[in-house]
Amino acid sequence: MPKLRLGAAVYALVALALAVSAVLVLRHTGPYAEVHGWPLVATSVVDALSALLFAVGAVTRRGLIADNGPWICRNGWLVLAGVTVAGAIIAFLADQEMTPWPTGPAIFLPHFIRRMQESYYQGVAEAEVEISPARGEGSPPRP
Repeated sequence: MPKLRLGAAVYALVALALAVSAVLVLRHTGPYAEVHGWPLVATSVVDALSALLFAVGAVTRRGLIADNGPWICRNGWLVLAGVTVAGAIIAFLADQEMTPWPTGPAIFLPHFIRRMQESYYQGVAEAEVEISPARGEGSPPRP
């Protein structure tokens, strides 16, 4: 499968949002203003790791659920799911009132981007078959 284009931009935007979230957590802003101790650091680490995963998906342009490439590009969505579960456990175990950044939906982003890419290339292939007779390249295949 060809490398991502639009998907890489989506990955980069999500990575940027998660990196900003990690910085805001460390600066005690928003819902984390009254959070202190290990939950603050652990939540920041979870956001930073998630940002790193999405940044790898954007830079390699393969995503986190590729058919080939480095291990992290093939199994990155599993690591992302583990990091997200760790964030949920941290939020549950923390005695302080804090609301975790909604990284839960981010687990589904690699699958959505992959399906979007597959649909795009399937549509391109169908369009090529339909316009090939107009170009004089032969007749389309019969069903």
